[in-house]
Amino acid sequence: MKYLSFLVLLLAGAALTTQSAVNSQLRGGLHSVMWAVLASYLVGTLAAALVLLSTQASLPTLADVHAIRWYQWTGGALGMVYIAAIVFSLQRVGAASLFALVVTGQLLTALLFDQLGLLGLVRTPLTLSRLAGALLLVAGLTCSTANNPAALSLSTFS
Repeated sequence: MKYLSFLVLLLAGAALTTQSAVNSQLRGGLHSVMWAVLASYLVGTLAAALVLLSTQASLPTLADVHAIRWYQWTGGALGMVYIAAIVFSLQRVGAASLFALVVTGQLLTALLFDQLGLLGLVRTPLTLSRLAGALLLVAGLTCSTANNPAALSLSTFS
C-alpha cells in the first residue's frame, strides 16, 4: 500500500506540471491570468461534481457545514493564489525552475507546520535529518536555477 501511495503522489506531481503548462497556454488564449484561473476552476468544479454524482456521495449535513471553522473554507482561495502564480510565472521562469521554487516553498512551510503542529497536524520535531533534507532541497533549487538567469531575476516578473 505504501508503494501505491508513492505512485499516486508521483502521478499527482506529473498532473500538477501538466496542469501548469495547460493553464499557461489557456492564459495565452484568453489573454488573462485571472480568466485562465477562473476557467480552470470552473472545469475543475464540473469534474468534481461529475465524480460526486457518479460515486453517489451523500451530501454533508447542515450541522457538518456549521461545524466547519472559517479558515477551513480558504482552501479554494489559496488554490487560486497558487494557480494564478503558476500561470503568471511558468513562461517567465520555465517549468523546472518554477517547480524547484514551489517545492522548496512547500517543504519549508511543511517543516514549520510540522514543528508547530499547525492546522491540526501532528507535531513532528525538526530533526537533524529533516533539516539536512531541507538543505539538500535548497541546494537542488540552487543547482536547478543556476543556468536559468531569469529564474531568480526580479525583472522577470515586471
